[in-house]
Amino acid sequence: MRSQLPPDAATAIRSYLRIADRVLPGGIIACAVTGSIALGAYRPGRSDIDLVAVIADEYRTRPDLLRRLRLLYLSQVPRLVVGAARGRGVSACCNTVFIAESEVGRPVTQIRPIASHTGEVFDSNGAFDVNPVTWKELVDGGITVRGRPIAEWDVDAQPEALRPWIRTNLREYWTPLAAQLRDRPSRSPGSLLRRFVTSPRGLSAGSVEWCVLGPARMHHTLATGEIIGKEEAGFHALTAFPQHAPITEVALAKVRGARIPSAPSRRQWRGLTASAMDDMITASLG
Repeated sequence: MRSQLPPDAATAIRSYLRIADRVLPGGIIACAVTGSIALGAYRPGRSDIDLVAVIADEYRTRPDLLRRLRLLYLSQVPRLVVGAARGRGVSACCNTVFIAESEVGRPVTQIRPIASHTGEVFDSNGAFDVNPVTWKELVDGGITVRGRPIAEWDVDAQPEALRPWIRTNLREYWTPLAAQLRDRPSRSPGSLLRRFVTSPRGLSAGSVEWCVLGPARMHHTLATGEIIGKEEAGFHALTAFPQHAPITEVALAKVRGARIPSAPSRRQWRGLTASAMDDMITASLG
């Protein structure tokens, strides 16, 4: 395990790969860390541990592959339960995208992921995080925890696709989410991220963090071409969108694990968050 990994993350990854080797003997032939660790923004006990795992091609034709990957995902449940009990939500666990050995060198937008798991969700049909943003993190700061160094993976992050992908993500994900915040959607099963936006108690600080800092990160990347973590995105938002400083400070406090500011009041969070998102998205797409 590489020495630059935070100690708690190194321990979690070792445990995860030990279980993987029991569930899929010889299956994971390479693995690397992306996300907050690659960005130097990891917070012990609070941040996710994001992994890209390469599956040996001989496993691709096995009819029980998805069942085995689901078992590996289920190994994270105790960690998720502990995290929720301690108020961390679904953070502080391993989130993994699985790609086939023969797909590694393909342009990232052409890779066909095998499966993925993020927090409490197992996706047997794909992996959102196989995208130009994650692959840029992989190339720029990814840390190998199994197999050859990333420089020898011959990955194609498609830098020319980074900005178009972000703009599409802003239009298709963040814009509808901002609209739902404004419109207070019903509790219908199909409601986008309904657990974020329909709570009778209003928006949580974690939801404010996600909804404010996500578009802020996108805005920064479109302007500079660089990927940043959540705290740096908060600093960027304070500078680029000072009119939204009060709700940005709520998001930053959540990232830091600090006391949530008493102002603005929680009943104002929804409207302030939607307004901040609207301005950031408009500036990004304008």
